[in-house]
Amino acid sequence: MHLIIDGYVSDLNKIEDKEFIYSFLDTYPEQIQMTKVSTPQVTQHSNPDPAEKGMSGFVLLAESHISIHISPEQSYINIDIFSCREFDCQQATQTLQEHFGLTNSKSHILDRPYPDIG
Repeated sequence: MHLIIDGYVSDLNKIEDKEFIYSFLDTYPEQIQMTKVSTPQVTQHSNPDPAEKGMSGFVLLAESHISIHISPEQSYINIDIFSCREFDCQQATQTLQEHFGLTNSKSHILDRPYPDIG
């Protein structure tokens, strides 16, 4: 399963706070019964053009990964949860919308089954 959420935030302080993003990536996997196999990585990147600055975060899971990409200048966030195990995508979407204060968001669920190699 691959849940993709794209949206805008109402509170820029949340998406510009590296510790807020780190804390989310550190605690959220347990909330959806997934297992972290690495510490979260959160990196801010800057650019002379403010429209191109942002932050990205990632946590590796036994089941796959969660990633976040943020463009604060546009108040925009992308969140991906990719898992080889099923999880409640509707609940995850609602939780993420509330946690990040998302407005005008869209979510997509991709079914990515294991290929039949044999």
